[in-house]
Amino acid sequence: MISAEHLSVALNRQDVVRDVSFWLNDGEMVALVGPNGAGKSSVLKALAGVVPSAGEVRIGGAPAYRMPVRERAKRMAWLPQTRPVAWNLMVEDVIALGRFAEASAPFERMGATDQQAVCEALDKADAAHLLGRLASPAPVLLLDEPCAALDIAHQLSLMAALQAEAAGGRTLLVVLHDLELAARFCPRILVLQSGALVADGAPAMALAAETLEQVFGVQRSPDGRLERAVR
Repeated sequence: MISAEHLSVALNRQDVVRDVSFWLNDGEMVALVGPNGAGKSSVLKALAGVVPSAGEVRIGGAPAYRMPVRERAKRMAWLPQTRPVAWNLMVEDVIALGRFAEASAPFERMGATDQQAVCEALDKADAAHLLGRLASPAPVLLLDEPCAALDIAHQLSLMAALQAEAAGGRTLLVVLHDLELAARFCPRILVLQSGALVADGAPAMALAAETLEQVFGVQRSPDGRLERAVR
C-alpha cells in the first residue's frame, strides 16, 4: 500500500501540487487524470522522491523519507513521461535499469532470474522483438503516460498487461490523458485540477458530468461521445 498525506510540491516558487491526500491498496490500479498543468507528473515525482515535497508519503505503512534510496527503489518504481538515453545502449540494458535495486549490472552480467524478468517484461509489452521494459520487481508502480506515442492496439495491450499486474497484487498509479481508456481499465480515478484533488472514486462518479465540464471543458453527447462543452 502507498499513501500520501497533505502532499504539496512547489517548483520555481509556484505551488503545483496543493494539499493532496489519498491512499492506494495492494492490487489496485488507479488512474490519475487532469488537464495539462494540473500537477499529475509532479505528484508521481513527489511519491518517487525525485522532487522536494511537503507532507508525508508512506509505503507499506513506513515513512518513505526514512528509507535509503535503494530500499525505496525496491518498493516503488517510477516510469517518467520522457525517458531520454544520452548514449547508445542495447535495448536489454535500458530495460535492465529497472532492476538496478535488485541487480546493478548490465543484462549480460545479470543472473538467470534477472535476465528472465527482463525477457518476460518484453513479452508482456508485446515487444519481445526489442528485448523489453517493465522489468522492475517493485510492488508499487508509478507510470507517467505509459500509453503516449503508442498506437491503439498497443495501448489496449499495455493497459491489459497493467491490469494483470494489479491482479497479481501490484499497486499501480497511472497518469492518463485518455479519459475513456482510464474509465475502461481503472476501477478508480483521481482527478487533479490546478494542483488540487477534486474527485476520487469509481469512473462514473469521478468523471461525472459536472466534473467533465468544470475540469476538462467537455460534455457527453446524447450517444455518449465526449465533445467540447458549450459555454
